[in-house]
Amino acid sequence: MNDRERFRRLMAFEPIDRLPVMALEPFEQSAIERWRTEGLPDGAHPGEFLDMSTFAGVPLSLGPVPAFEQTVLAEDAGSVTQISSMGATVKSMKEQPSLFYGHVDHPIKTRRDWDEYKLRFDATSPGRHPADLTALAQRLEQSPNPVHLSLFPCFFRFGFYSMGMERFLTAFYEEPELMHEIFAHLGRFYLDLVKPILDVVRVDCVTLNEDLAGKNGPLISPSLYQEFWCPNQDPLITLCKERGVQVVCMWSAGGLDPLLSGLIEHGFNCTWPLEAMAGMDAVDLRQRYGRDLLLGGNIAKEAVITGPDAIDAEIERLRPLIREGGFLPALDDMASPDMPFTHYRYLIESLQKIGE
Repeated sequence: MNDRERFRRLMAFEPIDRLPVMALEPFEQSAIERWRTEGLPDGAHPGEFLDMSTFAGVPLSLGPVPAFEQTVLAEDAGSVTQISSMGATVKSMKEQPSLFYGHVDHPIKTRRDWDEYKLRFDATSPGRHPADLTALAQRLEQSPNPVHLSLFPCFFRFGFYSMGMERFLTAFYEEPELMHEIFAHLGRFYLDLVKPILDVVRVDCVTLNEDLAGKNGPLISPSLYQEFWCPNQDPLITLCKERGVQVVCMWSAGGLDPLLSGLIEHGFNCTWPLEAMAGMDAVDLRQRYGRDLLLGGNIAKEAVITGPDAIDAEIERLRPLIREGGFLPALDDMASPDMPFTHYRYLIESLQKIGE
C-alpha cells in the first residue's frame, strides 16, 4: 500500500496499514534555520529527513500574468519593503521572511484599477498550464503520493492581497456591484484554469486556499459567503465532484465553525488545518457533522512547542478520530522558530508509530 492508496482509503473511512503523516502547512524558513542547529542536516528538508508523506502537486499558475516585478523599495537592519508578485507593497521581517509584517499599498483602489488588473488574470495566458498535459497526466497517474491541486490564492486571499484587508471587507457593503464583478471574473478564471487539468488528470484532493477566519471567528458573515462566494465557487466544486475528486477541502486557519454548515451545503467535504487555538476541535466537529466532513490537522502548535507530554495528550485526544478514519492528524499551523526540532520530530515519529 503506497501513500496515495493510504490517503484515499483513510478519507473513505477504510482500513490502512499506517497513517500518511504529512505537513498540511509549510515550514517557516526561520524554523528550518533553527533546526539546522538542532539535528536537521544542512540542505535537508524536514519532511524528507523525517520520512514524511507528501502530496504530488499539480503545477498550475494562479497569480498575475505577467507577474509584477518584485522590486525592493526600502530595507533596514530588520525589515524589507518590496513589491510582491501580486503588485502589493509589503513589508516583511528578515527574521521571518515568509510572514508579511504589513501590507503598505495595494494595486486595486478604484474600478479603473480593477479593469486594468483583471487583464493579468486570463486563464489562456501562456504558462498557466504545463506544456504537455498528457505527459503530466501519465506521470501523476503513476505517483505513489496523493495528487493535490491547490488553488492559491483563491477568492479571499486574492482580495486581501490585491485590495488590502480593510478595503476588501468594506467593499462588500460600499461597492457590492464591483465585488460581484470581481468574484464573477475570478469564478470563471478558476473554472477555466482547472477544467483542462481535471479532464486528463486523476486528482485526489483539491484545496481552495482562502484563510477566511481569524482566531476570533470568520472574517466574513455567512450571508456574505452565500451572496458572493457560492454563485462563483459552486460551478468549480461541481466540476471537481463530476471528475471524481475525492476530497474538496476549504483550507482556512482560524475559527471557521460558523461557516461550516454553508460550506458543506455547497459541496465542500473537508476542511483543514483546524487551528486549535481558534477553538476548532476535530472531535466535536465529527460528533456534529459525522462523515459529511473530512478533517485534517488540529494538533495544537502550542503543544508541540511545549514538549512530549503535551504532544502525547494531543494524540490521545484525537485517537478516536484516528481510529475511525476520515481524519488526517497534522500540525495545525506553520512550524515556527519557537518550536524545538526534537519536539517536532517526536510528534512525527509518534504519528508514524500508530498502526492499523
